[in-house]
Amino acid sequence: MANTRRRGFTLIELMVVVLILGIIGTIGFYYATGNVGPARWESARTEMAEIQKALQTWSLNHDGDFPDSLDAIAGDFPGNRVPSDPFSKEPYLYERTETGFQLTCFGADKTGGGTEKDARDIVFNEKGQLEPAE
Repeated sequence: MANTRRRGFTLIELMVVVLILGIIGTIGFYYATGNVGPARWESARTEMAEIQKALQTWSLNHDGDFPDSLDAIAGDFPGNRVPSDPFSKEPYLYERTETGFQLTCFGADKTGGGTEKDARDIVFNEKGQLEPAE
């Protein structure tokens, strides 16, 4: 009597499993990388809100004035560095105005305007976010 139990997998079965895993991985990678732009935009908006709060705190401690540069609030962030624009890797555009300040991120297109979510400008001032109105 011969033992007819089969042990292990055939090469074809293993190749089919690897092919199925490859297809699933490709689909997952496509969806994961398709959201990078909007995720960076949301990250920029969140970081800018934190910078705006740090600037407000600095203003409260300095008789209502705002600093001339973002370097004044660097100590409020990890590594003593103010977060930078995730699109350009440069510092956010900070301008002191007569009434306070304006903090700007131009989005993925790195120019003013933009209609796509990740290309729209994000603008904060001393009162909060100005653009975009969602």
